[in-house]
Amino acid sequence: MAETSTRVSRPEVAGARRLVVLAGERDSGETCRTFVFHQENHTLGNALCSMLLTNSQVVFAGYTIPHPAEDQMHLRIQTGPDYLAQTALKKALVDLRALTSLTKTKFQAAEAKFLADHPVK
Repeated sequence: MAETSTRVSRPEVAGARRLVVLAGERDSGETCRTFVFHQENHTLGNALCSMLLTNSQVVFAGYTIPHPAEDQMHLRIQTGPDYLAQTALKKALVDLRALTSLTKTKFQAAEAKFLADHPVK
């Protein structure tokens, strides 16, 4: 039987940047940016878009995976005047981390309760 690799993405290159900011349009200034996340996929893209769209200052948030063979995700953010796209991204990342921590805590509490209520015989 042939052994298969469990690695999903390529190994990280030392010194490589996982997040790159592409320049926005001249007219939009800092309120319209595309961020390129290396070694990320639909999981983070969809979660970040959901978080971004809960922010009333965010006008548009969307992501693409340019090609299945490329290990990257492009996230486009457009915000209202006087609110930087980078600020919106930072807030979404912080909020997403808080949500995942809360979800983990609640799951572990529910699991402990279930195991207490249903002892293994």
